[in-house]
Amino acid sequence: MRPRSFFQYVIGSFVELAPGTSMQRVIWRGKQLVPSITGRQPYEVPVYRLDNEHWDCYYEHELRPALRRDDSPPGHNGSGSEGKNQ
Repeated sequence: MRPRSFFQYVIGSFVELAPGTSMQRVIWRGKQLVPSITGRQPYEVPVYRLDNEHWDCYYEHELRPALRRDDSPPGHNGSGSEGKNQ
């Protein structure tokens, strides 16, 4: 069994900040050290920066996948012919 990746989203993933809001693309991901509420050692959590003209980073729990597995990203018709001469 493979261990779960630390990050849920890869760079280039489309996410939403809230259901029904516009899609944003993940352009950076990193780790932030946060204090423990129990007073123990601080721990790392995944954070993401989106292509939304802000420098804000968002915690993973604030994001939702914008596309299902069978959806195509914007501007992609699913035929695989983009950029080819026809």
